[in-house]
Amino acid sequence: MILGDPGTGKTTLALLLLRQLLQHAEAHDPVPVLVSMSDWDPHADSLYEWLARRLAEDYPALRAAAFGPDAPGSLAAQRRILPILDGMDELPEEIRPKILTRLNEVSNDPLILTCRSTEYQTAVAAPGGDVLTGGAVIEPSPLTAADAASYVTSCLPPRIGRSWPDFLTTLRADRSSPITQALSTPLALWLLRKVYIDPRTNPAELCDVGRFPTADTILDHLLDHLVDALITVNPPKDKDGEHPFRPLHTWKPAEATRWLEFLAHHLNRIGSRDIAWWQLHRVARRLIKVSVGLVAGLTLGLAVGFHDGLLYGLATGVANGLILGLVFGVAVGVAVGFTVWLALGLSLGLFVMGAGVGAGLVEGEALVGLAFGITGAVPVVAVVLLAAKGIGFTPAEGPAYADLRLRGRGRLLARSMTMWNRGRQLFRFTLGFTIGFAYGLVLLAAVGELANGPMSALVIGLVFGLAAWLASGLSDWAETPLTDERPQTPTITLRRDLQLAYAKSLTGGLALAVAFGIPNTLTGEGGLARGLADGLLFALVIALGVGLHQPSGRYLVTVSVLSIRQQTPLHLLRFLNDAHRLGLLRQAGPVYQFRHAKLQDRLAQNYTRRRSLSTTDRE
Repeated sequence: MILGDPGTGKTTLALLLLRQLLQHAEAHDPVPVLVSMSDWDPHADSLYEWLARRLAEDYPALRAAAFGPDAPGSLAAQRRILPILDGMDELPEEIRPKILTRLNEVSNDPLILTCRSTEYQTAVAAPGGDVLTGGAVIEPSPLTAADAASYVTSCLPPRIGRSWPDFLTTLRADRSSPITQALSTPLALWLLRKVYIDPRTNPAELCDVGRFPTADTILDHLLDHLVDALITVNPPKDKDGEHPFRPLHTWKPAEATRWLEFLAHHLNRIGSRDIAWWQLHRVARRLIKVSVGLVAGLTLGLAVGFHDGLLYGLATGVANGLILGLVFGVAVGVAVGFTVWLALGLSLGLFVMGAGVGAGLVEGEALVGLAFGITGAVPVVAVVLLAAKGIGFTPAEGPAYADLRLRGRGRLLARSMTMWNRGRQLFRFTLGFTIGFAYGLVLLAAVGELANGPMSALVIGLVFGLAAWLASGLSDWAETPLTDERPQTPTITLRRDLQLAYAKSLTGGLALAVAFGIPNTLTGEGGLARGLADGLLFALVIALGVGLHQPSGRYLVTVSVLSIRQQTPLHLLRFLNDAHRLGLLRQAGPVYQFRHAKLQDRLAQNYTRRRSLSTTDRE
């Protein structure tokens, strides 16, 4: 157990211990893994049940087929993991005693636990609480006034004014003074250096007991001025060029503070310490879904307008495009209670009906157009549903990437493409064939060739079945969870997820282009070239659907919405990277975290206070 007061370096000590354990590991030692305890419900899960779930979430590579059906669960059950459990104090007070009970259930297994001293003692003394059986305790001692003064002296520039000697005298003089108590942790000393020493600011105000009567008020003051001080003192570039701890871009301190306060508030609301770009849409799920639908609809409307404009004239194309775009956008946007693929299918049905009506109006036969639209909507909806579901359109929560390497992945490709892939490919082919056959009959009836077209409809069914089989199999094979074989920075994971969306869109679009091109050739309605052109339009539909509902697509829409609301910058990852370079954030693989939980909590508190004041002013 690593216990201690806030800011004494418990998590840092746990990380250093983790590194030492890795560097000096024996062949059969369990692998140390640092895990935040903030989401553990001990009433629902035992330690290893919860640990298995966290491994699956935090290390998606373990879900790869090459490791078997449940690698995270096997690693946890076989005790191949040494859990380093960070932040028991972040859990609600009522369940901390149950945590200790759960840990004592596996008292013979090694583990490391960090917690604030007071919270741990309270949990032990609470009803149902108990000491951690066999636990050795490490508890950092508070810094003394002499330690703090020595550190401050070592950080001061050669030439200092009168204010710093007076400050050091006050610091050493009274151990019970607020300033001495405040500077008893490494966090507080780092804050003092960044807010007062580096900017060459007079520290005399910190010794004013009337203004700062307690150590907490001093610490809050330092946290409140940290963002401004770091950005002001560290411009993007100096005369020697790029500096590793300077930002790459210029940011206004007031805006940066407001953005970080919003992010801190968001994390506290969802109970997390990780700024994960793929979870940002949780800020406003309904608003983001509506925005995704509207963006997809308007973009599709422009494509339809361009398509109809080439066939029927510019004015008709623009009118159809705007109308169908709004219909599509609103249908997807308001269908927040549906699954994504069902909403897409529903909206595409309305789209085809509208297209039929538009074509009928152009030809002067609105009823014929309506009949064709209603008749054609059913199979087209089914086709789109099949394609969307088959190529993995159902949105994933975490990012992935497209691995198109053939070497070493031939067996996986064969398993993805054959009928033995848990029956999924057989089902997709059968469904695609059925839908294609029905679509062929409708299309042949529309052109007056139904009596002579059963074989043609059979060919169309085979084409649709093969298209569904090919598109879905290739997408299953290409989509790969994030692995430790490559870097996992936030920017890299975003870029790879976008590449996966491109791959899915291209695969589905080409398959649909062929699927629609062959029926057009058989019926004489424009030939293969017309079918390929229509296929490109459907490829755009899939690109919007897959792209905007992939984690990367949701992120791009979310950031656009939040930037309009002035809650984040448009280039959020660029800003977060600079905040990391400044020391405001730390990076843990694909996520950012605030440097310290107290910084996140203070920024969130300031955000709530600002909103309250703003509401009061409007009233």
